[in-house]
Amino acid sequence: LFSMFKELMKYISLSLIFLLSSKIYSEFIVLECSKLNDWTDKRDVLYTLQIGTGSKKVLQVFKRSQLQMQLKETDTHYEIGQYIDASESNLIALLKVNKTSLIVDYSNEGKEDEAIYCKKTS
Repeated sequence: LFSMFKELMKYISLSLIFLLSSKIYSEFIVLECSKLNDWTDKRDVLYTLQIGTGSKKVLQVFKRSQLQMQLKETDTHYEIGQYIDASESNLIALLKVNKTSLIVDYSNEGKEDEAIYCKKTS
């Protein structure tokens, strides 16, 4: 009876570890973003977005600096920016990335005619 209980606990522990690790993996997305939709040259990458969908945090990594922001996920977009207060009800969006096309639909830095393309790297 004790050995059966021990095997059951081992099975439950392994199952929990598998479920938790797959959940952590699914909550982290890395996007490389470029003005060119040609991914042959890494020098064309403007920035990388490390999106934590579980933590609601985003790290925008440039070649020489990085910026930590907050995430609001909608059905169609990753909205990235800063909330105006602790209630996290009103986000000032600095970037909006379309979840389907992975094109930056809005950037506070970009011009309307300059598309920014992103691709998932992990």
